[in-house]
Amino acid sequence: MLKRFFKEWVLLTFLPVYLVLTFVLTFGTVSGDSMLPTLHNGERVLVLKYPRWLAAWHLSKAFPAYDQMLIVKVPEGSEYALEKGWFGIEHRPYMVKRLIGKPGDTIEIREGDVYRNGKKLPEPYIKEARGADSMEAITLQDNQYFVLGDNRSTGSSVDSRFFGPVLFQDLAGPVLWHF
Repeated sequence: MLKRFFKEWVLLTFLPVYLVLTFVLTFGTVSGDSMLPTLHNGERVLVLKYPRWLAAWHLSKAFPAYDQMLIVKVPEGSEYALEKGWFGIEHRPYMVKRLIGKPGDTIEIREGDVYRNGKKLPEPYIKEARGADSMEAITLQDNQYFVLGDNRSTGSSVDSRFFGPVLFQDLAGPVLWHF
């Protein structure tokens, strides 16, 4: 009886669900206003995980793409890195941000305008009113990615301006759909 239960419920039900949620797709909920006007607090997102795994296994070079909305983990060692979750267990939170820079790119922010490799980025997805933030140019090293929130009003988004570049292993996947 126990063997049958294990075989039917665990292997045939839970294992496929676990594999899909780990390697194919998952859902999340937006918390905060850092991606306004694109994403709103409380919206649900569908995250594709397989592009990240294909890239990690060197089967695809399509991930990550510039301007993609990505689910990222806050980098280790950052003051923003630890949150208390269930039962008081600390973990690094996931955030949704937009990919601005890849390894080898030089990123600079001048009075709210973002420059990649010396060229001003057209950013139709951000709010009209931006902060006058500036950031000295940084060149991303191997395995480093620069991410920003769409809401650039001063203090509205904690992103690579504050915690620095994120590593490839901290990218969970692109946001496919939001509702």
